[in-house]
Amino acid sequence: MLISMTGFGRAECQDGDYSYKAEIRSVNNRFIEINTRLPKAFLDMELPLKKLIKSHCARGSINITISLSNSNGNSGEWEIKPNLPLASQYVEAVKEIQTSLGLEGKLNIDSVIGLRDILKVEPVAIDPAKEGLLLNMAESALASLQKMREEEGQHLQKDLSERLDNIEKHAEQIKNRQPEVIREYKARLKEKIKLLNDGIEIDESRLAQETAILADRCDITEEITRLGSHLNQFRKLFDSSEPIGRKLEFITQEINREVNTMGSKSSDTQLANLVIEIKSTLEKIREQLQNIE
Repeated sequence: MLISMTGFGRAECQDGDYSYKAEIRSVNNRFIEINTRLPKAFLDMELPLKKLIKSHCARGSINITISLSNSNGNSGEWEIKPNLPLASQYVEAVKEIQTSLGLEGKLNIDSVIGLRDILKVEPVAIDPAKEGLLLNMAESALASLQKMREEEGQHLQKDLSERLDNIEKHAEQIKNRQPEVIREYKARLKEKIKLLNDGIEIDESRLAQETAILADRCDITEEITRLGSHLNQFRKLFDSSEPIGRKLEFITQEINREVNTMGSKSSDTQLANLVIEIKSTLEKIREQLQNIE
């Protein structure tokens, strides 16, 4: 079964005062590339999350974002704490200045709160036991992503199957056209020699020899056979449970090689047009393969 590298998955869960959300997006990539965006409290989860994704995905550029919020509607990632030790030092220092210099006045909260580093913004400290909850949520989002990738893969497989049928149809037309090309060449050669010899009959054995030389030079039987074999290999890989994108790319290259050889062996206009049609279809197949895992 073909699997696309393009997809999106999402999962949410609630635990106490906190809501958690995981989103995973993937697009095509020759290799696998995983990027994470995590709350400060969960930065240690980067490696376990990447390992989880790699256990399900073999190729693609994958971005996973995890966010949390609390029941107050805040982001839930940060909390503000008073720096009481520093505040005490500020107060004591001010009192010392006041006593030493005989100054009057009162120190109030408005005076203290504006002092530097009195309030600290820190990542929310979350129980490490929540890591299991996070992984389960990420796995749910990943399952949603995989479902979308599989559905897209089914559409790609249908499209590729139709294009393979198209190539087979044109290959069969090339195969059937080949004997006619030889007969037409023989007739043209005979007529040309007759014209040059003022209508005198030519040596049939020599004509047969020249025709045989052309037939040998233009023979594409092997290319047609190998082309059919490659197309069968391509279809068999549809049933594979492993990532097959690169294998399909290689087979497509081999198909293109056979078609190029067929085109170079023929000077017939109809055959050349059929070869062009096949090459055009192969180009579209190559574009689709860029999205297959």
